[in-house]
Amino acid sequence: MENLRSTLVAKSLGVGVFVLLVLALAACGSEQTTSDPEGVSVGREAGGVDQPDASGSDLAQSTKGEVGVPEESGTIGEPAIPEDFGRKVVKTANLGLRSEEVRQSAAQAQQVAAAAGGSIFSSQVYRSEDSVTAQLILSVPSEEFERVLDELRGLGEKVTADTVSGQDVTEEYVDLQSRERNLRATEESLLGLYNKAGSVEEALSIQRELTNVRGEIELVQGRIKYLDQHTAYSQITLDIQPVTSPPPPKPAWDPRDVAAHAWTASLGVLQAIATTLISAIVFGWWLAPVLVGGLLWWRRRNRPSNPATTES
Repeated sequence: MENLRSTLVAKSLGVGVFVLLVLALAACGSEQTTSDPEGVSVGREAGGVDQPDASGSDLAQSTKGEVGVPEESGTIGEPAIPEDFGRKVVKTANLGLRSEEVRQSAAQAQQVAAAAGGSIFSSQVYRSEDSVTAQLILSVPSEEFERVLDELRGLGEKVTADTVSGQDVTEEYVDLQSRERNLRATEESLLGLYNKAGSVEEALSIQRELTNVRGEIELVQGRIKYLDQHTAYSQITLDIQPVTSPPPPKPAWDPRDVAAHAWTASLGVLQAIATTLISAIVFGWWLAPVLVGGLLWWRRRNRPSNPATTES
C-alpha cells in the first residue's frame, strides 16, 4: 500500500509540473506576440500587399485591409476626446427690446458688436404709419458673447424676449479630425501603389480610388471649416420694438359713445330690412308670370258685357 501511495503521489506531481510548464510557455508566447507590433507590421509590408489586377478588385482589398492603412476611428464606441481639448459649442441668442428711440438703439447695437470684434449680418428698419421697428442679426466672437448680450439688454427700456441656446459639436469635430487623418493615410498608401503600378490599367484603377479619397477629404475639411467658423463666432438676433403708451382711461358715460352705438344699431336694422326685400325679390322671380297671368284672367272675367247685346 505504501508503494502504491508513493507511486500515485509521484504521478500527481509529474502531471502538475507538466501543466505549469504548458501555462508558462503559453504566457511567454502571448507576451511575445503583444510586445512586438513592429514585427507584425513588417510582416504585412513584406508579404501582405497584393498587386492590383486590371479589374481593381484586389485593389479594394489591399487598400482596406492589407496595405496597412489605419481604419476609421469611432466606429466602435465614441471618439476619445483629449482632456486639454477645448469644447466646440455653437451659441445663438434671440433678444427682444422695447425702446423709445428705435433707430438710436439699433445704431448703438451695431457699435457694441463692432467694438467686440464682430460684424452685422443684416440690419432692417421697418416704418409704419405711427411706429418704427428694427431687426438686426449680429455675429460676435464666442468669448465676447455673454458680455455683448449684457450690453444689448441695457439698450432698451424693457426686455421682451431673451433666449440663449447652445449646441455641443465637440464629438463630431474630433471624429472629423480622426477621419481626415485616416483618409490622408489612405491617400499616401494609394500614391505608393500608384508609383509602383506595372501597367496602365493598374494606374487608372488606382487613380480612380485616389479621386474618391480626395473628394472625401475635401468634404471632411469643409465640414471642419464650417464648425470652426460657427464655434468661433456666435449669432445674436435682435428685435427692437417701440414703447407703446397706454390708452387714456375712458369716462364712465359718454354721449358720443351712446350716439355711435345707436347709429350702428340703426344701420344694422336697415341692413336687415334691405337684405330681406332683396332676398324676397330675387327668390320669387318665378312668381311673376303666375301673378301676371292671374291678373289678366281676373280682368277679363270682370270686364263689363257689351250694352248693344244686352238691349237686344
